Amino acid sequence: MAEYYPKNVSALPDPAFDRAALRGIPDWRIEYILKYRNAGDRKLSLGAWLLLAETLKKRGFSADNVKVGENGKLFCEGAHFNISHSGEMVLCAMADVPVGCDIERVSDAHFEIMKRVFSQCEREYVLEPQDAADRNRRFFRLWTMKESYLKMTGEGLSLSPRSIEIIPETNTVMRGGTEARCRLINKEYKDYEISICEDTLNG
Repeated sequence: MAEYYPKNVSALPDPAFDRAALRGIPDWRIEYILKYRNAGDRKLSLGAWLLLAETLKKRGFSADNVKVGENGKLFCEGAHFNISHSGEMVLCAMADVPVGCDIERVSDAHFEIMKRVFSQCEREYVLEPQDAADRNRRFFRLWTMKESYLKMTGEGLSLSPRSIEIIPETNTVMRGGTEARCRLINKEYKDYEISICEDTLNG
């Protein structure tokens, strides 16, 4: 069963002005962190790495062995993990099988993009509640579910979000009319939506 760890990183220093915060981090990751122009984004990128390193260590792995694979997905031989960040929160998920995760702060959703990313049934699910806050919550619930699945498979943006459909009542992922073999978990965390998807092909 996948384990996941959310963490608020707002208290971290801006690594662009406090280089001590980057001590022990590989050069390629430092370059990645500092490429962001916004201080908040730099802190999120730093926080995601620190949380990943901490989580890997709990399972007997070292962040020194983390590399960048296809589609920019990070990997470490023998370990299955994924990271995400939004707002002031970072998220790390780890499992014994391929895993993907996504965290999004619930805000005013851009409903106009739903035709490009959601099926008809998904759009109806999002727009069903009368309350605007509930509609926003449902939008980001489906969004994180889709993202976590696409990150679990490693396909990311190479696969259209509309090619998969989420059945929210059962947390089922449908792909090509067939139920995908995965376990999808969704949680509300304060004003965020968290989703974790793990492969069940071998279990």
